[in-house]
Amino acid sequence: MLTDNGQRIAYIETQAELEEVCRDWLTLPVVALDTEFMRTNTFYPRLGLLQVADGSQCYLIDPLKISDWGCFISVLSNPGCEIVLHSGGEDLLTLLIVFGQLPSTYFDTQVASAYAGLGFSLSYQALVREIIGRELPKDQTRSDWLKRPLSESQLKYAANDVCYLLPIYRVLSSRLDLRGYLGFLKEDAKAQVDSTKLSEQSNFWALTYTTVSNSWRLNDNALACLQRLCVWREGQARKKDLPRSWIAKDAELLAIAQLVREHRKLTARDLDNCAAIGSALVRRHGDKLVRLVNSPPDFSLIDRSLLCPPLSASLRGLIKGFRQAVQNHAEQMDISPELLARKKQLVAVAQKVRLGSDFVWPPELGGWRRDRLAADFLEVAGNLNLRGVSEHG
Repeated sequence: MLTDNGQRIAYIETQAELEEVCRDWLTLPVVALDTEFMRTNTFYPRLGLLQVADGSQCYLIDPLKISDWGCFISVLSNPGCEIVLHSGGEDLLTLLIVFGQLPSTYFDTQVASAYAGLGFSLSYQALVREIIGRELPKDQTRSDWLKRPLSESQLKYAANDVCYLLPIYRVLSSRLDLRGYLGFLKEDAKAQVDSTKLSEQSNFWALTYTTVSNSWRLNDNALACLQRLCVWREGQARKKDLPRSWIAKDAELLAIAQLVREHRKLTARDLDNCAAIGSALVRRHGDKLVRLVNSPPDFSLIDRSLLCPPLSASLRGLIKGFRQAVQNHAEQMDISPELLARKKQLVAVAQKVRLGSDFVWPPELGGWRRDRLAADFLEVAGNLNLRGVSEHG
């Protein structure tokens, strides 16, 4: 079987075959990688197929047949071999969960295409069309990758998903080198790898309350309760390997926290009588939830500056000024403004400035972005008679 660009497709399903190809990959400066996984009814992704392209052919590795991944982990951790992915966020998480290892050196063709001026968040199909000039089918995007045997159309689709990455990588690397943006891409890749590692650490769980809609409406006591409930849900989702919403929906946790605002001590009956809280949640976890919400609040764990209340007129003006500065720099660099700074990040900056305390740049706006934007942001804040932005990072 061949890919659309004529590369041979090799199906790897034995330990000996995997170790042989991994020995070859350890000698290469770059390999392309993709994953097919399922995550419809689990918290963690379940790897169904691993695709690798090394420039000579494509390899489809059956993870259901391989028991020892040590040789492949060596490839991932090899600092002399760059791993090429497209829109690698979910792939990175899958690699971390399945292999406990992230690439030592990583190149994301989606981010690179944005630095090349081709547009922000370009799909793999669009990038292949733009650079290679081919149309890729999307007929297997909803396939069951854990079912065996995989059909010929599934295998060809999976191979096509990786076979163009190295030619695209070479084109984009050359363009970014000419533009002087390769260093920026490497900064972003390292930040994404670091962020993926954090997602499985308890420090990350402690902040998940900030993503719950309307959490800003809660008083401190109720907000501390919501924080505790969200941490509990993170642990349960991982322990049971179920989606967060199958443990408890955001709206249910918010409703419980709102009850705390109205009652000194909650009982299981309070939960039962609340229409916004599902009976299944009370039946399965009612006693545990009552103990959690009645525990003394720890206000040191909450930070209101991380919440998203409605923007005031002054804050909207500040954000508008920031966005104009971002737009100006993006035009000068010939990149999408979203690559330089997203609206959510600008809101976070503006809220810190409004609080009037020394501002520490968030990680997403650190490095070269901070160097580029700091002076303009400081000027915008000064023009609006707000306290300046500290350049601590």
